[in-house]
Amino acid sequence: MLEVTALHKRFGPVKVINGIHLTVAAGQRHAIIGPNGAGKTTLFHLFSGNYTPDHGAIIFDGRPIAGLPPHRINRLGLSRSFQITNIFAGLSVNENVRAAVLSKHGVRFDFLRPVGRMAAINRAAAAILEQIGLADKADRLAGELAYGQQRALEIGITLASEPKMILLDEPTAGMSIDETREAVRLIDRVTRGKTLLIIEHDMEVVFSLADVITVLNYGEILASGSPAEIRGHPKVKQAYLGGH
Repeated sequence: MLEVTALHKRFGPVKVINGIHLTVAAGQRHAIIGPNGAGKTTLFHLFSGNYTPDHGAIIFDGRPIAGLPPHRINRLGLSRSFQITNIFAGLSVNENVRAAVLSKHGVRFDFLRPVGRMAAINRAAAAILEQIGLADKADRLAGELAYGQQRALEIGITLASEPKMILLDEPTAGMSIDETREAVRLIDRVTRGKTLLIIEHDMEVVFSLADVITVLNYGEILASGSPAEIRGHPKVKQAYLGGH
């Protein structure tokens, strides 16, 4: 689903991504871990079109996407969430999801065609709200939701574009233990049958969700393998997981 070759990105004299090669298979749940400053979010920005690489190739579902704008990459089937919650706080929960569904279907503002009368659009939004457990909060302002619910809403917005691949950037950051467990259950449920690439610091979350784990350190891949392989990798233990 995603093939990355010799990817480089620098900001001034600082090399943030330094010659990365990465493959994510279709249907795989792939986690990227690493210390702060390792380049994880920069990598997501490169994949989703927020940044353009200085060198290298990014192939998504057989098509080169390096340098394409974010909206075009999204329409090809790659959708992402952000490290900082990114919702429309002043709109209702339903309106947040419905806006994403409208975008997916290419619907633009029209005085003569109120959104409330678009039955197919409203059914799609309602189905997503049911899927993420927010159907009973549909009419509430998104900014009034609890933090964990706001993160669930952002995942719902991500799902609205019917993506082939989902990128989640630290989806459980700042959550309580109970919120984290609920988030893991949600992610597990809504990403079944889809390709998932996730950045996460909570190792319990990583080991419970990921089929493959890639460890990033100073812009380079330190190791990549199954959870068992990464857990026992001596360089990973020294650089990130702790131990000698």
